[in-house]
Amino acid sequence: MSAAPVPEALADPVLPHPSRLGLMLWFVLQWVLIPVEFVARVVWMVALVLGDGTDDMYLRPLDTLARFLSPRKLLLRMSHRPAQHEAHLNREFARLSQECRQQSFSWRTYIHHQVRLVGLPDSGPEKCVDLPPREYRGVPLSVLTRLASAHHLDLEAASRFSDGMSVGLARRRGL
Repeated sequence: MSAAPVPEALADPVLPHPSRLGLMLWFVLQWVLIPVEFVARVVWMVALVLGDGTDDMYLRPLDTLARFLSPRKLLLRMSHRPAQHEAHLNREFARLSQECRQQSFSWRTYIHHQVRLVGLPDSGPEKCVDLPPREYRGVPLSVLTRLASAHHLDLEAASRFSDGMSVGLARRRGL
């Protein structure tokens, strides 16, 4: 007798690891594509501002730098070892927890994550961080939740797990 398959709704959601070939290809091509996209975004922003006076708030030049894959991150993402991914996320959540408590974020956080202001009914506005899916690929939601709660953080997933998550202090409710 075989065991019945676990329904999708009850399974612990996890995004699959990116392909190793795709990671290697991106690592090589990024040295050309990222500078070209960065310059194109800056030129486009200047053209928008000088053209009709409107600026596109979604056209952030720093978003191109967020996709940069360092050799260290390449090795991490190519390894499909859960312990390495958990250790990386544990360090990342520790850093984000400290920055959320102080409400002072480093340039690294502003580049790799989107920091946004959230209005809270009891304590006023507070900043939280959006965690892109590339940071937690291959890690189940239960592990993410456990690591975040160990650092007094709340995770608020978007409607789809692949759309990203918001990370904020645990005392807050309703990101």
